[in-house]
Amino acid sequence: MENASPLITLCSLAQKALDQATNNLGQIRQSHNQAEQQLTMLLNYQREYREKLNSTMTGGIAANTWQNYQQFIGTLEVAIEQHRKQLQQWDQRLNAAVHQWQEKQQRLNAYQTLQSRASEQQRSLENKIDQKQNDEFAQRSAHRKKNP
Repeated sequence: MENASPLITLCSLAQKALDQATNNLGQIRQSHNQAEQQLTMLLNYQREYREKLNSTMTGGIAANTWQNYQQFIGTLEVAIEQHRKQLQQWDQRLNAAVHQWQEKQQRLNAYQTLQSRASEQQRSLENKIDQKQNDEFAQRSAHRKKNP
């Protein structure tokens, strides 16, 4: 199995690279999910705040209170827009990490396939050698029986 040794090394290295890509993908997914949750929280907060403003307006509202509501809603909309941009960045990072993970997985699969083929070839060669040795042994044995 002399030629399989490099394949074993390559498989090991590919497995390590895949493990790193898997960890990276997990971390990015976690951050992506957190960004999604934050955006959802902000959107819910914005909806609740607008509902509160609408219910407050039915009973009448002072001008300065109205301005405070409007200013706060404006600030909230800026924060929501920033979180949307951040989520888009996380989407890009996530897509890149998934692509990288897939490449690492394909590389490992290719090396494992090559290693499997090399092992099968080696076993086949060893079986042929064993069969040849057994045939020679049987032939010598038969020859000895004929010529004691």
